[in-house]
Amino acid sequence: MKRNPYIFITLTLFFCAPVWAQQSAPELLTVSEAVTEAIQRNPAIISTQAEIEAAGQGVKSARADLLPQITAGYGYTSLQEAPIMKTEQGPLQVAHQYQYNWDVTLVQPLFAGFALSSQLDLAKLDSAARTLEKDQTILDLTRGVHAACYNLLLAQKLLQVSSDEVETLSAHKRDAELFHRQGLIPPNDELKAEVSLADALQTRERVQANVRKAEIRLNRLLDRPLENRIAIADVGDIPEEAYDMAELSTRALEVRPVMQLLDTGLKQLGLAQKIARSTWFPRVSLVGSVDYTGDTLAADENDYSNTNNSFVALKAEWHFWSSGKTRAEVNRVRRQIKALEARIDSMAAQVQEEVRSALLDCQVARKNIATADQALVQARENWRITDIQYRQQVATSTDVLDARTFLTQADTNYYRAVYGYLDAVAGLERAVGDKMDQQS
Repeated sequence: MKRNPYIFITLTLFFCAPVWAQQSAPELLTVSEAVTEAIQRNPAIISTQAEIEAAGQGVKSARADLLPQITAGYGYTSLQEAPIMKTEQGPLQVAHQYQYNWDVTLVQPLFAGFALSSQLDLAKLDSAARTLEKDQTILDLTRGVHAACYNLLLAQKLLQVSSDEVETLSAHKRDAELFHRQGLIPPNDELKAEVSLADALQTRERVQANVRKAEIRLNRLLDRPLENRIAIADVGDIPEEAYDMAELSTRALEVRPVMQLLDTGLKQLGLAQKIARSTWFPRVSLVGSVDYTGDTLAADENDYSNTNNSFVALKAEWHFWSSGKTRAEVNRVRRQIKALEARIDSMAAQVQEEVRSALLDCQVARKNIATADQALVQARENWRITDIQYRQQVATSTDVLDARTFLTQADTNYYRAVYGYLDAVAGLERAVGDKMDQQS
């Protein structure tokens, strides 16, 4: 039986496509590009945006309460008998037995104890609060993306360090095998090289898994498929930065969304108290109405009374007694205001603490970079000298393995210090509430 080559090619592409997809080069993003994409696509941001739009409709609804309201009605009445009025001369019909009626009424609120205007202001504050909640969500998401990016960068660098270690230990194993065949070193030195290489290979596997974990976390924040391959471009040189503690603390109290949100909540409670007090005032409305009654569908013919009547009236309503409900509601809101003011003081202290703690983290992390960089220079030089000495049989295999361990640790410490500092700066930006201007 002759095989169809196209079927074979199709099946090959079908089964090999997942493998090729996994082996494809990861997409390269900058940290800022990752943050922008997360803000555009993250479900939490989409949810808060929908809440902002809903609050906007609430403002329109509250504004509509200030405008005139028009109602219209139409009715048909069929009486068993024509209505009459008894007189000395006998019964006198006073209305049609079958009646049609329609009316239009307009009500324009004039004064409601400031309740309607306060409700509009309250709706506007609710819309502002939803916007501040979105700002807070963006702030938290940005912090999370920064942490995920720097974690991925660190994992990528540690994978490079681990691969370098495998490469150098492989070369050392080949040297040890050669020296052993020449009778220059004992067998246990060759075994040490093999064991160290095996341990380095296992370490590289773990580091590769950490890279994938870091990619998965970043993909989740970007709302991408978790299996996507992704890489973050390195940040380049890290500039020296100095910040003023007092200025950052003051700025945090001004711009942190959580502080603005609490302040908005305080204003909302003030309006709620005003609305509660509104029942102490009369409610005044302007009312206008047109009424048609007749024995036709259009209600435009009436043999017993006016076909239509209209009026304009000024209506006032005043509730003099509500069993203490209004006073209780006002007192309830007053205590809520007091509680929120205490919470604002507590949050202000917490924000200042976060700023100071984050700034200290930045300062410590920055110093660690200098220390780690100096140690890395020394570890590289120690490795270079020890490797040369081993090739000249001046140093032992143990010396080489120790030097390589020191270099791997120094590399690891340096990259942890660098990306730890960048993460600390991101934490400081989160504590302040936005990007900080560099101070000279």
